[in-house]
Amino acid sequence: MAGGLTIRALADGHGVSRKFVYQQKHKARAALDDAFTPAPEAAEPVLGTLPVTARWLRQVIVALTLSCRSSYRGVVEFVRDLLGLSISEGHVHDVMQWAAQRAGAINREQDLSGIRVGLHDEIFHGDRPVLAGVDADSTYCYLLA
Repeated sequence: MAGGLTIRALADGHGVSRKFVYQQKHKARAALDDAFTPAPEAAEPVLGTLPVTARWLRQVIVALTLSCRSSYRGVVEFVRDLLGLSISEGHVHDVMQWAAQRAGAINREQDLSGIRVGLHDEIFHGDRPVLAGVDADSTYCYLLA
C-alpha cells in the first residue's frame, strides 16, 4: 500500500501467493477506510437557508468586524471556511471604509436640536480624541466630531 515493494516481491519474500497479498491489501485498505471515515450522524433538520448576496456578504463583514471584533484576516477565514467564498483582506478593508462613509453621512444628518441636556465626554479612537455625547432624557448617543 505504501508502494515500497511490488506485489510479486512481497509474495515471494513471505512465501505466499500474489492472490493472498492482494486479499490482505484489500482488508488493510478497508480497515483504514473504516477507521478514518467519520460515522454518519443522524440527519439534522435544516433550520433555514441563507441566500448569499453581495449585500448580505457586506453586512456579514461589517457585523463580524464590529460586533464580533474580528480582524480582517479572521473575516477572510470565516467567509472561506463557512461560506466557501474567496475574498481578500483588501476587500474587507474596502467594505469597512464604505460602511464608515455611510455611517458618517447618517451621523451628519442627525438633528440634535431637540437635545436639552447633553452629557459630553471625550473618547479615543486609536490615539485621536473624539467628542461624544448622550441625551440625558432619551439616552441617545451622538458624536460631535
